[in-house]
Amino acid sequence: MQPMTFAEPAARAFSPFSRRYPQIAAALAFVALLALSWRRWTAPIADSGREMDLPRRLLEGEWLYRDVHYLYPPLAPYFNALLYRLFGVHLDVLHASGVFCSLALVWLSYRIARRVLAERDAAWATLAVIVLCVFKPNGNLIAPYAFAALYGVVFALGTLLLTLRYAERQRLAELLGAGVLIGLAAITKQEFALAGALTVTAAVVFLHRRDWRKLLGHLIVAGLPALLLTVTVYAWLFRRIGWQTLVEDCHLFYTHLPASLVFYNAQRTGFDHPVLSLAQVLGAAAVGVAALSGVVLLSARTRSFWLRAGLVLLGSFAGIALIKLIVGKQWDGSPLRALPLLLVALLVIAWRQRERDRETTALFVIAAYSLAILARVALRVPSGGAFGSFFLPTSLILFWYLFVRLLPRLVERWLEDGATAHRAGRVGQGLLLFTIIVSAIVFGVRYRRNFTHEIVAPHGHLYAPKVTGKELQEALAFISAQTAPGEAIAVLPEGSDLAFLTGRRILFRHQILIPGLMNVADEQAAIAALPRIRYVLIVNRPMREFGVEAFGRDFYSGLGQAIERQYEVLKVCGDTTLADPQIGAPQFFIKILHRRPDALPVRPATQSP
Repeated sequence: MQPMTFAEPAARAFSPFSRRYPQIAAALAFVALLALSWRRWTAPIADSGREMDLPRRLLEGEWLYRDVHYLYPPLAPYFNALLYRLFGVHLDVLHASGVFCSLALVWLSYRIARRVLAERDAAWATLAVIVLCVFKPNGNLIAPYAFAALYGVVFALGTLLLTLRYAERQRLAELLGAGVLIGLAAITKQEFALAGALTVTAAVVFLHRRDWRKLLGHLIVAGLPALLLTVTVYAWLFRRIGWQTLVEDCHLFYTHLPASLVFYNAQRTGFDHPVLSLAQVLGAAAVGVAALSGVVLLSARTRSFWLRAGLVLLGSFAGIALIKLIVGKQWDGSPLRALPLLLVALLVIAWRQRERDRETTALFVIAAYSLAILARVALRVPSGGAFGSFFLPTSLILFWYLFVRLLPRLVERWLEDGATAHRAGRVGQGLLLFTIIVSAIVFGVRYRRNFTHEIVAPHGHLYAPKVTGKELQEALAFISAQTAPGEAIAVLPEGSDLAFLTGRRILFRHQILIPGLMNVADEQAAIAALPRIRYVLIVNRPMREFGVEAFGRDFYSGLGQAIERQYEVLKVCGDTTLADPQIGAPQFFIKILHRRPDALPVRPATQSP
């Protein structure tokens, strides 16, 4: 039996169309936001060049890890290389894959939401996923920071759905399928495999904790295909590539990490300043309590309950003000920072329920997945951005569950008044819908206002951000006019999308010069490759998130000095009065360097076949 909200019995009297208008609204929202954001998904330079150019290099015969440095498992770049082979080397191919995977994520989110929400509420929760995860401008899923993360989250959500089906039917086929998806996630991006494995384990323990024989047997059914697939792929990689390259150089298992990545991950998890991070979690909880008490205040009709809800609301505001005073600008006020507390509370509620019905079991399993997937950002859950879109879908579903199901139940228990509980559910739903609709409008406006510079290149068509579009277009025009197709260029510290879009080549093993990733041999190999490169492009891309700022000055100074000796500034793309601007300047620029005539001779350009 499907879960119902307090409003569902009346809803059944309406026509099939009126019952399904939330699903239709969600579908129309997806189409509308897709149209408004059309070709505006990619923000060139940061990460995007790797996602575009790496599959092309693999297609042309280079080896992942050995010839091209890569931090993640191999499935995503090789799959994208296959897409290039089938459909052509073009940015539209990646965008089409992003749209297809986004649709898959939306469908999976709806099917998952139906386990704890009625049909209408599940559709509205899915609308939240569409707006806040798929189309958030600074972290959309159509052109993600890493396709490995996009494919990984689809595999992880598929694992969750199959686990929920297993919990309902107790069929081992679902566990077997979940194991296969965990294995695929493990060769795509490991944290999604870990979340899937923890979800299956939590579900089996929840269902069979008193029957150890069945518990272990069912875990083995899920674990065998996952292990078989994972071990087979990694064993082949170790044989062909070698342990040192994979583990010590590419950090495939998060070992031997340089200080820059440790610094970066500490910021993401919130462990760089754990006390302040905990304060933000408490402040976010205060925001959530304020929202819930506001819903109750608008729903209640008795003076005594108004007084209690009002006092809670005032106390919450006081807590918010205090936390904001302590943490300052580090916290944006988002209630999502408190998600770990909410998820733990839901796990405890579901575990202590005496009746293990379908909804209770699904609530426990979804909460377990949501908590596991947030592990990397445990103390600093983002409200979007490059990472949040991958971690938030199921948490948004549970956020909806909190407002439209759990809160009305608590109100009914406190007041023994079904009408007030019903109003609380409707007010909560209205508050969430208002937030989502406003967000969708704001995002649509941002896409049209901020991504205005059209770029048409041989291998891509996109609208670049207006703050960088002019410079990108100028640099692309220079590359097309002054170099031959297939000729090698260098774009540092990152920005190989300039090479991909124009059909030029990158010779360096590292496409993103993250501080500390290049060893001495790699830096010397990059210096040795300079005689084959006529033009070096320096992009104003500070690396502050990795603890340092400027390439050539703060890191990889050997390569920077070699470029300074062998090249001279030919052109600066950007609104700057400086003849030789440096990375970290307030204005965006792309500096084009030409090899000095007295440097070593340049090899002839390699023409593409």
